[in-house]
Amino acid sequence: MSRKQLKRTLLMGAGCAVFLLAGIVYSLLYNDGRWVREMDLEEHVFSAKNIPMLAAGMLVALYAVYIAVVIYRKALKGLFTQKSLHQNYTRRVPPFLGVFGIFGLLGLSGFWTCHAHGIVSPFLLFALFGLFGLFFEGKLSHSLEDELFQQNKARADLKVYKTGFLLLVAVILLSRWRVLALHAEWCAIFLLIPVLLIVAFVLFQKRYLLCCYEKEE
Repeated sequence: MSRKQLKRTLLMGAGCAVFLLAGIVYSLLYNDGRWVREMDLEEHVFSAKNIPMLAAGMLVALYAVYIAVVIYRKALKGLFTQKSLHQNYTRRVPPFLGVFGIFGLLGLSGFWTCHAHGIVSPFLLFALFGLFGLFFEGKLSHSLEDELFQQNKARADLKVYKTGFLLLVAVILLSRWRVLALHAEWCAIFLLIPVLLIVAFVLFQKRYLLCCYEKEE
């Protein structure tokens, strides 16, 4: 990781910590410490005052996913990138690795574990759907990263991030639906699953759009 990337990652982490601290303070002062102190989710009624703490928690979760993605990309780069005299080429990634995206279906096990044991962590596996994007990255394996490639990459990233942000806003707004608002556990699951699917969508769509733009040229 370059010094610039490390600095950006640390700043993002500091920002998440500030938002989380602000959410905790707000909850303790104005929301009776809900989502901070131990609480009974079955008797809890969702209200607008819960949003700051839930938003802060979601931001921290997204940051954790970002760190996981960075580590995953660095690991793949170390495994599949071969040293070359030319350093401005994309990494070598076998397209068949995209098949591992099927493991995203394991996220469905979260419905059983949540119902039987109250464990929601298996839902995190939904993010593995993003691995389907490795198929399209493999199609661009060892491609020249010239100026046009960088422009197409920036174009794809901007479009995908914009779509992901709009989807995230829509999910947050829908979480205030009355039926979900009356059941805090349902609301938490409703927020978690779409956020993870949005992460998978962003990971997949970035590679897919870049591949499409490059093939157009």
